[in-house]
Amino acid sequence: MEKINRAWIKIVVFLMGLLTTVAAWSGQLGKEGPDVVICISPLASQQQVNGFGTSACWWSQMVEDDATRTDIISRLYGRDGLRLNIYRYNVGGGVNPAHNRVGDPWRNTESFYVFNEETQTWGYDFTRDANAQKALFEALSLGCVDTVVLFANSPHYSMTVSGEASGGFTDYAPNLDPAHEQDFVDYFLTITEYFLSKGVPVKYISPINEPQWSWGGAWVGQEGCHYEPEQLARVLRLFAEGIERRGLPVQLSVPEAGEISDLTRTYFDLIGGDEVTLRNTGSFAYHSYWRDVQLQDKANFRAWFDEQPYGDRTLDMTEWCELPNRHATTDPMAAVIMARVIANDFNFTRANSWTSWVAVNGRGINAEDGLDYSDGLFSADADFATYDRSYRYEALGHFSRFIPAGSKILLFTSKPDEYGEASWERRVETDFAAFLTPQGKQVLVISNEGGEKTIRLAASGLHMQIFTTDADHRLEKTYNGRRLRTVEIPACSVTTIVVDNDLKGVFQ
Repeated sequence: MEKINRAWIKIVVFLMGLLTTVAAWSGQLGKEGPDVVICISPLASQQQVNGFGTSACWWSQMVEDDATRTDIISRLYGRDGLRLNIYRYNVGGGVNPAHNRVGDPWRNTESFYVFNEETQTWGYDFTRDANAQKALFEALSLGCVDTVVLFANSPHYSMTVSGEASGGFTDYAPNLDPAHEQDFVDYFLTITEYFLSKGVPVKYISPINEPQWSWGGAWVGQEGCHYEPEQLARVLRLFAEGIERRGLPVQLSVPEAGEISDLTRTYFDLIGGDEVTLRNTGSFAYHSYWRDVQLQDKANFRAWFDEQPYGDRTLDMTEWCELPNRHATTDPMAAVIMARVIANDFNFTRANSWTSWVAVNGRGINAEDGLDYSDGLFSADADFATYDRSYRYEALGHFSRFIPAGSKILLFTSKPDEYGEASWERRVETDFAAFLTPQGKQVLVISNEGGEKTIRLAASGLHMQIFTTDADHRLEKTYNGRRLRTVEIPACSVTTIVVDNDLKGVFQ
């Protein structure tokens, strides 16, 4: 029945779009036509958008200055900033003082779980990770955050085979000691109870992150833990039982697969095939790495997900940055690429939410060109003496500032068909995503990797606002007035078009 309804919706959208487009073209005969025609209708909606977010890993622990922290947090989570509503807090696995292979201080974490030399016992000290906690509570005070996700890249180092939180000593070696699986569960849920007791709106816990990657072995650069599928299923079952036993008002967001692949399907099936685990899973989570232009892969994955018994569950894209990163923080194309990926994740994987990797990362100066290739929304000195926003900040803002939680994805038609069969495996120049907000506004986000284009837009409404990011603008309002039938899209740009019936705006 759902497939039949979806088919009828597409027919309705096409007919409405065709009629509106014909009307838009009336009186235009003899003039050169637009490069692209886009038809959207508020009657044709798909999945709900639950919001946008980013990660506090690992930058928030490094900020000592209160004014710096306040500025960054307000620009991310404030109403005058990105208005992000999803906050990912890293539950760090700590650093073994006896041996630690991670040299970058930004990639080491301070754990709440500490060893008392006097009593020779392990215990909790929740005064630790103080800077990161300050950042979290400051974000909550701004009123936009409604979802906190506690996530771990690794179990605590005392529970691992290698005695480190940075992976095993050989490639693809599972690093959670089987004898400590229950200890890991108890440790993580105790920390969860602490944050809940402080009034933190923890909605999801995510104890496993990118389980398919090797972690450790020949490369040791950060926290991480490899899991074989059988151990992943066993550990998540223990977490589900622990949530129920403690009566915690949280759900699992799992497995945070590092990409969509056959192994991701295996993970999902293991979670969905266990009644207790599935009962306590509120979000199936994946990362969009290595699929930046593989639209067919994304569409196929969603089609497969829909066919599963758990296909009605939330599907969240919980981590992405450009890999390999070919665009500097000062390059507008960094924003265009990111906006394209966001649009495609909503259109093809049909994600319910979208979260960037890190809000702030250390500077990544390239010795050859002297440019900064940091992958965060901000780039900072190691001591935060200076920090700058990347064009990726604007990319996320083109969505998060205008599409609140509770919005719906809209179906649309476009001519020429940028998503035709011939374009599945290539980088398309122009990508779109359309949304309907709870306030009835239609929002269209366009990423344009090519030259200037003329867009003919068929949408219902009287008033239009246009916001632009390109070489000359950084998420700036470039139009506010009566709805335009034709919009000029700059080269190498991200454009957000908001259409509504604000009569006051019509006459501005």
